[in-house]
Amino acid sequence: MDAVAALLAGLLDGLRRIVSPEVCPGSWAWATTLLGIGVGLLPTVGAVSVALWRRRIGSRYGPVESTGLIAAGVLTCGVLPLLVFSAVGQVFAAAAAGGSVPGLSATAVRSLGTTVCVAGAQSTYLGRGSVGDAFDPSDPVRLAIAVLLLVLVPIVTTLFVAAQARLALRRGPSWPARFFWVPLIGLALVTVGSPAGSSEHLWVGMATGALIGVVLTAMAGKPGHDVVARSLDPAARTSRRDRSAAFRREPAPAGAPASGPVPGPRAAVAAPQRPPTRPVPPPVAPTGSRVPPPRTLVAPTPGPVPGNAFPAAAVPGPARGARFSPIRRIGAGGFGRVVLARDAKLGITVALKAAHAPDAETEERIRREAAALAAVRHPNCVRILDLVHARSDPGLAGLDGMVIVMEYVQGMSLGELVQQHGTLDDVAAARVWAGVAGALHAAHSHGVLHRDVKPGNVIVDPAGVAHLIDFGIARRTGDSTLTMAGYVLGTPDYLAPEVAGGGKATPASDCWQLAATVSYALAGFPPRGGHPDAVSGLRAAAAGAKLTHLPRRSHHLSLLKSAMRNEAGKRPDLPTIHRNLDDWLRRNGTSAQGPVTAGTARR
Repeated sequence: MDAVAALLAGLLDGLRRIVSPEVCPGSWAWATTLLGIGVGLLPTVGAVSVALWRRRIGSRYGPVESTGLIAAGVLTCGVLPLLVFSAVGQVFAAAAAGGSVPGLSATAVRSLGTTVCVAGAQSTYLGRGSVGDAFDPSDPVRLAIAVLLLVLVPIVTTLFVAAQARLALRRGPSWPARFFWVPLIGLALVTVGSPAGSSEHLWVGMATGALIGVVLTAMAGKPGHDVVARSLDPAARTSRRDRSAAFRREPAPAGAPASGPVPGPRAAVAAPQRPPTRPVPPPVAPTGSRVPPPRTLVAPTPGPVPGNAFPAAAVPGPARGARFSPIRRIGAGGFGRVVLARDAKLGITVALKAAHAPDAETEERIRREAAALAAVRHPNCVRILDLVHARSDPGLAGLDGMVIVMEYVQGMSLGELVQQHGTLDDVAAARVWAGVAGALHAAHSHGVLHRDVKPGNVIVDPAGVAHLIDFGIARRTGDSTLTMAGYVLGTPDYLAPEVAGGGKATPASDCWQLAATVSYALAGFPPRGGHPDAVSGLRAAAAGAKLTHLPRRSHHLSLLKSAMRNEAGKRPDLPTIHRNLDDWLRRNGTSAQGPVTAGTARR
């Protein structure tokens, strides 16, 4: 500390010469204020560095990026300013005590003893009496000055620095901002033992420097939309169609029956199916355990399947001796791609989901979560049938990495159902909510989180049964729902606040997203309303924005508000929600075992 004190003493002496001749309260006091301006620009150095760095890394903060952001704030807003306050206080305290001052010549030390105005000798004015002593009720004038310069000015400085941090974090999660303004609060508390006079002038200078820093940080710019999109979703450069959620449903084959509770031309028969001539062999779970065969629904009409097919070069035809025969692509995104295929081993049509595994750790996590999800038994949860590697079968030549073999459920997504046929009534919404809540709870019981519950990931089959699809096991380690675009407006409209703010997904966040999905089914809008782009939607989610578009006349309004509280610990758990919905359905003379219909929004 002595070396730092000597260095700053020399710097103060140089600044003193700049402000000569003496002006009240003295050249040393004004030199301290100028030094405070420099200290006030330290947070700006951190904020501008963050802004420039984010123009390269975008808005997804991994462990390295998070550490860098935190370090920038703590260092420039906490450690370095504290070092300056302590060293400057040491210099003036030594001068006030009449001792030698490291770094100053005898002439400079003598000038500290000069009296310029009513403030008295500059060494006494700047170095005697601590910050804590300044708050003396017996001296109202000194107390008022202390409140102004040692309380209000630090608060204003903190607000300016917080503004710098928010500017540096535009178009991204704002949680690192707290590591800029919180250290300043700590600085004000830790320096209560420093000399009051020097601290007052340093804070005045810091407020000035922080104000200048707001302008400089704004000039540093923000990451471009393309950079943000690439950081949040590796597939952001693909077409909007390719960014759609996995298992988006295609029109039914020609000649397929169109009857059922789901109206409209897009209602289709469901698959997988079981050939009538022989039983389906039970599939093998990723861990080697056996699971029951998939549910038998209506077999599709034979013949070619129209719609969104792969080009011939992209999807290989049936290979000799291959287990899988690809039919067409039915989804794509950051995880890779989803292909509809015929499984010769199981004798059914399945969905093959390519799960990107860049390292052994991710591959092991995919195996572990796929094994856990394969053990889930629930009529509203899509079933995992097997887990294989793309290199293990010639029919998977168009895919890469781990391939999850999943039950294929054809139908209409909840989002499409509402868009094409109107909102759900309370009975239908309760059936969706109860059924999917049961599926989610079953998955949670096996240690699997969904992470991306939204209208596009709830499929209503021709029998009117809601199925939860597209679990998050195919995402990379550290990924969260921030990598996926929202279904309705392409924004993160269904993100729980804690996840949008950079926290980990939990059962409570799945619960929030399911409630938001049900709210959309009842109201026709995401609960926070629409947003023009992913960044504004992400900001609203992270800030826990007000739920402005809830259904107004639904019997489920109270339960929706409770399930979408910003505080995760205050939300009811899924079994509690399920019981409440069952009780409500029984009181209304119906049950959860019924079809989901749209366009009959009776309350």
